[in-house]
Amino acid sequence: MRQIASSGVKYPARGVLIPAGDLTIPPAGEPMVIGETFAWGHLQKTAGDATLGLFRMFPHLILYSDARNVEEKHASFASRAAEVDGKLLAANFRRLPDWTLSWAQHRARFATRPDGKPVAMNSPHQMAEVPRADKRLSILTDDGRYHIDRWIRMESLAEDFTSFMSELTSLSDADREQISGFGPVNALEYDHDITHWFTPEQIRRLYRNNPLWASVEERVYGDLALLD
Repeated sequence: MRQIASSGVKYPARGVLIPAGDLTIPPAGEPMVIGETFAWGHLQKTAGDATLGLFRMFPHLILYSDARNVEEKHASFASRAAEVDGKLLAANFRRLPDWTLSWAQHRARFATRPDGKPVAMNSPHQMAEVPRADKRLSILTDDGRYHIDRWIRMESLAEDFTSFMSELTSLSDADREQISGFGPVNALEYDHDITHWFTPEQIRRLYRNNPLWASVEERVYGDLALLD
């Protein structure tokens, strides 16, 4: 397996810098939201800022929400055991190829080396060879010890968030309209067409190298985003 990331890579300071393996991730909307009966933890690059904005429409349901500029916002469910045990656990999710490309775009745009030079974007081959998605999922769930009860699909954010919130509170027509009209937040602009980046074999390798993510995706979506 090729080494795709060098050590010492950092992002420009935006609040507290949080080490994350081969990168240092800036605080960018991956908080944990805890209510009386639920807890939501965010996987990076799955519309976290937008989801946080949706939660803020219902402040009466929130007991605690991590600030975006503190290290604790990257906390796993295990690190908040006293606050989340016995509650309905939720998290965002998205298709693996899209998530992988988004992560690579984010890294290439914001990461710099210690000498200040930009970090080159990983090639599609490099993206497919590393179990980065499984690593992020394992951190959130403490290697599977915490079961996510509700997955909120990024591709169907309004629909899935509405369904989740309807389990927690009564939603008015105005609430539903406001949720459906909520747009993307801090979304990066780039070519999102996966077929312009990956070959079918690279997609297959990406799923093979991230079996945990693949198993969740198949369960949540009913299939994998394989290319013919």
